[in-house]
Amino acid sequence: MIQFNDLDLQTFLSEFWQKKPLVIRGGLPNFESPVSAEELGGLSLEPEVESRIVIQKGEQDYQLLTGPFEQATYEALPDSHWTLLIQGMDRLVPEVTDVLNDFDFLPRWRIDDIMVSYATKGGNVGPHFDHYDVFLLQAAGKRQWTLTSQDCTEDNYIQGVDLRLMKTFKVEEDYTFETGDILYIPPKWGHHGVALDDECMTYSIGYRTYRGQELWDSFGDHLSEMGTFKSLYQDPNWSANLNPGEITDSAAEQAQTLLQSVLEDKALMKTWFGRFATQLDQVAAQQLPEPLTEEETPDIEDFMGALQSEVGLIKDPVCRFAYSIVNQQTLLYVNGAIWETFGASDSFMAKLANQSYLTQAELLECGADKASPESEGNIKLLFDLWKLQYLVFIE
Repeated sequence: MIQFNDLDLQTFLSEFWQKKPLVIRGGLPNFESPVSAEELGGLSLEPEVESRIVIQKGEQDYQLLTGPFEQATYEALPDSHWTLLIQGMDRLVPEVTDVLNDFDFLPRWRIDDIMVSYATKGGNVGPHFDHYDVFLLQAAGKRQWTLTSQDCTEDNYIQGVDLRLMKTFKVEEDYTFETGDILYIPPKWGHHGVALDDECMTYSIGYRTYRGQELWDSFGDHLSEMGTFKSLYQDPNWSANLNPGEITDSAAEQAQTLLQSVLEDKALMKTWFGRFATQLDQVAAQQLPEPLTEEETPDIEDFMGALQSEVGLIKDPVCRFAYSIVNQQTLLYVNGAIWETFGASDSFMAKLANQSYLTQAELLECGADKASPESEGNIKLLFDLWKLQYLVFIE
């Protein structure tokens, strides 16, 4: 876990998370980036990788290029004031995925992805604010960060620029960051990071933002799919001298009462939110692994033998797992679906959701070498997920 130094974790969660920024000096001491600037450049040439280059040409003049790029793109870049950004690095490089283990003090299902950037001296993406939480880890080199809480509004944007940059940026805080330092930024705080050398690399651990409209639409889709909300609208007591074209307050209140009845169903709400929180975005859905073919799939007995000899199982980094307890029953969610559990034990499903991998010892503990109904359910669940390659054997 990252080191908060003089601040305890509970204080961070109650006083800083989603409220105000925090500078964490040496949050990950002795950090060494598992990817180099050259490797980032190589990834940006791949068509399946989401990449961007931002070039600063003047004080409020920025150019945005979108990948995939070619080698000629880099040959044409200026000597300074440009930044390369690669999205979803945690889905591309296992060693980058491992960085997420240092942030398990927050729910893993809240994380969106890790974006990694490399910048030449003076490189930056402009002053801006986001609608999500982010930890900015200085992975190499130095960067200057300036912050503001003022003018973080939709009407404070520079016109005619492809990036959503703040036109007015009144600096309130100013810091220089070195390798291992971390800056936490909550939603709607302006920030501007400028590379101070040609070795500057930053990891952006971003968290999902949920807009009310998105929640409402998703909940409606869940009700439709589950077929659970079939209650009928009930008219109010009509007046004998009503106006036939008027929608009265009492009529609208009857509709409100009906909708409130489903919103107050805690079990239904929790089940829906488990699906919503683990739903993959469009890019991630396209990156899901190919399932094993029928010819590639061995018998479950052979799979059980492998569990006893292999190092362990690890989740595919694209997949999102979570669990909840609804009416004293543990539900497992995988990639937006309520998953068939095959009678697996509650404790095993919790472990499966909580951890990014399971060691051989944990697999044996779950029943890989035992005979019991719960052990059988645990193995069937693992086998099901392994056939889809949502879990793979650790190399």
